[in-house]
Amino acid sequence: MAEGILFNMIEKLIGKLGSVVVQCWNMRDDLDKLVENMSEIKAVVLDAEEQQGTNNHQVQLWLENLKDAFDDADDFLDYFNTEELRRQVMTNHKKAKKVRIFFSSSNQLLFSYKMVQKIKELSKRIEALNVDKRVFNFTNRAPEQRVLRERETHSFISAEDVIGRDEEKKELIELLFNTSNNVKENVSVISIIGIGGLGKTALAQFVYNDKKVQEHFEFKKWVCVSDDFDVKGIAAKIIKSNTTAEMEEVQLELRNKVKGKRYLLVLDDNWNENRNLWLELMILLKDGAEGSKIIITARSEMVAKASGSSSILFLKGLSEKQSWTLFSQLAFENDRELENEELVSIGKEIVKKCAGVPLAIRSIGSLMYFKEKEDWSTFKNKDLMQIDEQGDKILQLIKLSYDHLPFHLKKCFAFCSLFPKDYFIPKTTLIRLWIAQGFVQSSDDESTSLEDIGHMYFMDLVYKSFFQNITEDNFYGSVSCQMHDIMHDLASVISRNDCLLVNKKGQHIDKQPRHVSFGFQLNHSWQVPTSLLNAYKLRTFLLPLKWVNSMNGCDRCSIELCACNSILASSRRFRVLNLSFLNLTNIPSCIGRMKQLRYLDLSCCFMVEELPRSITELVNLETLLLNRCSKLRELPKDLWKLVSLRHLELDYCHNLTSMPRGIGKMTNLQTLTQFVLDTTSKDSAKTSELGGLHNLRGLLEITGLEHLRHCPTEAKPMNLRGKSHLDWLALNWKEDNVGDANELEKDEIILQDILLHSNIKTLIISGFGGVKLSNSVNLLTNLVDLNLYNCTRLQYIQLAPLHVKDLYMRNLPCLEYIVNDSNSDNSSSSCASLTDIVLILLTNLKGWCKCSEEEISRGCCHQFQSLKRLSISGCCNLVSIPQHKHIREVILREVRETILQQAVNHSKVEYLQINSILNLKSLCGVFQHLSTLYELYITNCKEFDPCNDEDGCYSMKWKELSNLKMLTFKDIPKMKYLPEGLQHITTLQTLRIWSCENLTSIPEWVKSLQVFDIEGGKSIRLLSCPFFNDDRRIITTQVKAPTQA
Repeated sequence: MAEGILFNMIEKLIGKLGSVVVQCWNMRDDLDKLVENMSEIKAVVLDAEEQQGTNNHQVQLWLENLKDAFDDADDFLDYFNTEELRRQVMTNHKKAKKVRIFFSSSNQLLFSYKMVQKIKELSKRIEALNVDKRVFNFTNRAPEQRVLRERETHSFISAEDVIGRDEEKKELIELLFNTSNNVKENVSVISIIGIGGLGKTALAQFVYNDKKVQEHFEFKKWVCVSDDFDVKGIAAKIIKSNTTAEMEEVQLELRNKVKGKRYLLVLDDNWNENRNLWLELMILLKDGAEGSKIIITARSEMVAKASGSSSILFLKGLSEKQSWTLFSQLAFENDRELENEELVSIGKEIVKKCAGVPLAIRSIGSLMYFKEKEDWSTFKNKDLMQIDEQGDKILQLIKLSYDHLPFHLKKCFAFCSLFPKDYFIPKTTLIRLWIAQGFVQSSDDESTSLEDIGHMYFMDLVYKSFFQNITEDNFYGSVSCQMHDIMHDLASVISRNDCLLVNKKGQHIDKQPRHVSFGFQLNHSWQVPTSLLNAYKLRTFLLPLKWVNSMNGCDRCSIELCACNSILASSRRFRVLNLSFLNLTNIPSCIGRMKQLRYLDLSCCFMVEELPRSITELVNLETLLLNRCSKLRELPKDLWKLVSLRHLELDYCHNLTSMPRGIGKMTNLQTLTQFVLDTTSKDSAKTSELGGLHNLRGLLEITGLEHLRHCPTEAKPMNLRGKSHLDWLALNWKEDNVGDANELEKDEIILQDILLHSNIKTLIISGFGGVKLSNSVNLLTNLVDLNLYNCTRLQYIQLAPLHVKDLYMRNLPCLEYIVNDSNSDNSSSSCASLTDIVLILLTNLKGWCKCSEEEISRGCCHQFQSLKRLSISGCCNLVSIPQHKHIREVILREVRETILQQAVNHSKVEYLQINSILNLKSLCGVFQHLSTLYELYITNCKEFDPCNDEDGCYSMKWKELSNLKMLTFKDIPKMKYLPEGLQHITTLQTLRIWSCENLTSIPEWVKSLQVFDIEGGKSIRLLSCPFFNDDRRIITTQVKAPTQA
C-alpha cells in the first residue's frame, strides 16, 4: 500500500459514515462505535505504512487486512447509497409496480435487518484490527508531522564523469551570460526541470565548475535546499553563518554580501511551490549587480513558476548512444569484454530499460560490473526495479517526487500503472477513470465539476514531471500524455498490491489486485484465466490496447460470449469495466447486476443492435461509451433512469434512429456526443428535451434535422445558446432525404432558429438544403474551424465578420464564389485569419471572390495574409485565388494549370503535391517560385513531360529546386528519362518512380541518393548498374511489369 493513501481512505470513510441518515433503523450506536475505532486506527496508520517499508511482514499483513475491511465498508456505503438512488428513481416513476414492492413494510424491514447485520460485522472486524495494532506499538502521527528524507549535494563534479550534456551545458552558459533586454531585473532565475535521476544536479555542477563561468561571476555559492525551503536557513548557508543567529543579523550580512556584485547562486533540489516564500528570499538577493543569476534545479515546473523564472530548461534523457557509452564505462572491466557480441547485446537490452536516465544507467552499470558475465542474461527480462536489488537506490531517489505529492494525487498516479509503457493516455479517459474510483475530491464550490477538479489533478502531475509528451489532437482537441519509463516503474512498484498490468498470456493473477488491465491484444481465442475469476476484489477491468491495435490492422480482436460472461461473473465490485470489441449481437443482461459500476465501455461492439434493458438499473453509472457501435438502432426506453450518468458517447453510431423520450431528465449529462431527432415517433425525444440539458460541454452532433422541415420553429427549444460550454458542434441533415425546393428552403429557417452560443470554436454543417447560410453563423466570434459538407443548393456564404482559421468545404456544387462581396474593406477580415483551406468537389466554383483578374493581380482586399496550407481538389472551373505570401503546403488535384501558378507564386512553398492537373505539360513557369521546396509529388499528369526540351534548357531548370529532398513521379506516361538538372540538386535524398511505364533508362548519378525506389516500369535499362547498398545509403529497387487488369 502506498504511503498516505490508506490514511486518506479512512478519512473519507469516516466522513461518509458520519453523513449516513439511519436514526430510524437503530444503527447509530453501531455506526458511532465503528467511526471511533476507525479514528483510532487513522491516528497511527501513517506510522504503520512507514514501518511496512522496512519489510515488516506482520505490519504488511495487518495493513492488507485493514484495507480489505475498509473496502468492504466502502462497498457497504455504496450499496446503501445505491438503494437510496433506486428509491428516488422509482419514486419518480410512479406507475412502476416495483415501487409498491420496494416500499412495502416487509421489504423495508428486511433491508433494515441486512444493514444492521452488515454494520455489526464491519464493526467487529475493525474493532479486532484496532486491538491487534497494539502489539506493534505504533505512534500517533499527523500528515504534517511526517519526516521526508534529507538529501545533501555539493558543487563539485569531474568533467569526464558527465556524458552527453555538452549541448545543454552550452545552452545554460548562454543563458548565464545573457544580459539582453528580455531580462528585466538585475537578478534573473534559470530553472532546470526534469524527473529525478535525470542529471539536473550534474548539469548544474558541470556549468558551475566551468572556467568561463568561474571568471564571469564575482561571487558564487552552491546551496542544497532539499525538502524544507527555510528562508533563514538558506540565507545562512549563503553567508556561511550559524543558523542560530538572529534573522536580522543574517539578512543584513546577506544583503551586504551580494550588493553590487554579479553573483551566481545555485539552489539545488528545490521543492518550494510557495510564491510568497520565494519572494521573501528574493528581497534579500535583489541588490546584486546586473547579470546576476540564480540556477534552480527542481522536478516540478510549478517550482519554476513560483520563482518567476525567466528561462526554463526542460532536461531530457540521454540518447541511446550516450546511454550505452555511460553504461559500458561502468559495467565492463576492459575493452576485450566489449568485443563479446552476446554480452554487448544483453547490455544494450538492459540499457533500454534505463530509458536514458543517467542515475539508472550508473546504478545498474555499477551493479552489473560485479556480476559474473554469464549471469547477465538473467537480468535481461527483469524490470528495472527488480535489477536494482541492492538498496533500491533508483527507487528511493525517484520516489522523493512521489513522497511530496498530496494524498489524492498519490492514488491518481499509482493508478496509471495500469497503462502499458509508451502508451498515450487520453486525458479525458484518465480523469473519468479517477472519478469512477472515487479518487477525485468534490469542491465546496458547486460550479466546479469533478471533471474540472480532475483536470487540475492532471495538470499538477504534468507540472510535477509525472507525465510528459503532452499532445493535442488537431481536430477534436483531445489531449493525451505519456509516462516516462522510470515513472511507470515507480508507479508499478507503489501499486503492486492493488494494480496489475497483465503483459502476456498465461500470466498469473493472484487474488490481491483491485485493478487489472491487459497490455496485450485479447482476441476471440482468449479465455478468462482461473486466477482472474478468483480475483474477487477486482474493481477495474481495462483493455487499453484494444483501440490502438485494431487501428493498426490487427487480426480479429473481439472476445467471445463465454469470456464476457466469465468476466461479468467474476466480481460484482466492478467500478470500471471495458468490454469493447465484443463479438456479440447482444450484451448479456446480467450486466445489470453490476450495481456499483461507474464506467462502462462498450465501444466497437459492431454487431450489437440494442442494449439490454437491465442496463438502466445501473443507477451509479457515470460514463457509458458506445462509440462505433455501428449497428445500434436505439437506446433503452428507460435510459433516463441512469440518474448519475455524466458522459454518453455515441460517435459513429450511424444507425441510431432517435433519442429515447425522457432523456431531458438526465440533467447531470455533461457529454452527449450525438442527439438524433425523429419527430415521427411518439417514443422519441423532442427538441425541448435537448434544450433542458444545460450542462452539456465539449462536442455535440445533432442529426436528423430534416425532420424539423414540417415545423422549423421547433429548432428554437434546443436552446444551444444556453449551452455555453459547448465548443464543437455538428448540424446534420440526411443527404438522401430529397424534397422540393420549398421544403429544402426551410433549412434556412431551421439554421436561423438554432441560436448558437458565441463560444463555439468548431462548426460542421452537412446536408443543409438552403441557398444561403444563416447570418447567425456570423455571430460566432470565437469560431476557428468551419466545415461545410454536401450542401447541394448552397450559393451564398457570408464570411466577412468571421475570424476562421481552418475552412473545409466539400461537395457544394452550386457555389460560385466563397466571398460574394466586391473589393471592399468590409470583406477583408474573412481572409486575414485563414491558415488552412481545403476545397473539394466545388465543381461550379469560379473564384474565391468576385474581384476582377486585374484587381486580384494588383492585390485585392481578400489577400490571404496568414494562409499556410492550401488544398484544392475537383474544382475544374476555378480560375483564380487571391494573393498570398506565407503558404508552406500546397495540394492540387483536378484543377487548371493557372491555379498551380497562382498557388506557388510569391510564396515559400515547402511541400507541393500535384495530381491530374488539366493540360499540365511542364513546370517551366513556376520553377523560380520553388527554391524553398522540400517535397514534390507529381501524379497522374498525362500530358506532363519533365524532360520536354523544346526551348533547350527546360531539363536543366530542375536544378533550381535547390532545397528539394524528396521527389516522387507516379503515373507519368510521357516520362522517358529523368531530367538532367536533378543530378545538380545536392540536397536530394529520396527519389521514387512508380508506374511510369515508358521510362527507359536511369542515370548513374542516382547511386548518390539515400533512397531510390522504382516500381511498375515495363522495360528499364540500368546504366552502369548503380543500384547497390553500402554504409551510406539504403536503396530499394523494384523493377517489374504493371499488374494486368
